[in-house]
Amino acid sequence: MSRMIGVYKPVTPLQTAGSGSARWCIALRGGQRFFLKEFLSPVYPYKGGNKALIQKQIERCQRFEATKRKLYAAMSCVIGDTLVPVLDFFCFESRYYAVSEEVPTPRLTGESELDMTNSEKREILLGLALCLQRLHLQGVVHADLKPEHVLLSKGPLGYEVRLIDLDSGFLTEEPPKEPRDMEGDPVYLAPEVFLCMAGQEATLGAAVDTFAFGAIIHRIWTGSLPGIDSKRYAYLYEAALEGGEISLSPELPLPYRMAVRRMLDKDPAHRPSDMEMVRLLTANRPGEERYWQEGEPLNGLSRFMKKPGN
Repeated sequence: MSRMIGVYKPVTPLQTAGSGSARWCIALRGGQRFFLKEFLSPVYPYKGGNKALIQKQIERCQRFEATKRKLYAAMSCVIGDTLVPVLDFFCFESRYYAVSEEVPTPRLTGESELDMTNSEKREILLGLALCLQRLHLQGVVHADLKPEHVLLSKGPLGYEVRLIDLDSGFLTEEPPKEPRDMEGDPVYLAPEVFLCMAGQEATLGAAVDTFAFGAIIHRIWTGSLPGIDSKRYAYLYEAALEGGEISLSPELPLPYRMAVRRMLDKDPAHRPSDMEMVRLLTANRPGEERYWQEGEPLNGLSRFMKKPGN
């Protein structure tokens, strides 16, 4: 491929696999390989035509650019190797592009079918909980959290977890206002995001990711999503909004089931905090669930409480 995109030379065709709002490819710059994403919308208008319409398109592009730059700046402040960061953002021939490091393939994700022990599952979930905590501390919401956006690499000290594709993300201080500015995989979509997409009033914040994380915990631990009445609902958020039954597998340890049930609550305010999840996954090992009783506090102090029969 010979066509340059700014200072980047694509070495693979632009493709839309895995994304409905962008195309991506691998591109070279200075002999180094990068992941280059082309946003399909908005498109900077050419001169000519209706001036009022062009001005509206320009204003939308300016808002898009300002929002992305603020988001990427906040992401750069997240500590550790939590994210695969955006390294460059620019407009070229009316299209916007974001550039990040290339993640070598084949790669493992939270969706990969892995033969893991319970300790390894817990290690991955703790890593993800820490990633989300660090992200949210900088006021950034991923907003499209799903297993394929959770990268896993196994080293001598265990699994390292990193998040990718935050281009649906937003800052908690500036949540999206227009339905067209929101997207996400319906399988992991939080109820309040759907309400906003439908034009209804709802508050968007970090709990959007907490809902998705609850579904991911169940998926990684048991191999399947929480159960819903498939004759009435297609997705978890539908069941949550209508108060339908969401069944959790007994394979999931009791303290984790307690947490996931809260994470899938219709009301974002009822979902556990990032700190609670980090404490839970740090303090409680698989196999300890036989000591837990329904209604006990969801925090690390529970392990110091007197056990039944002691």
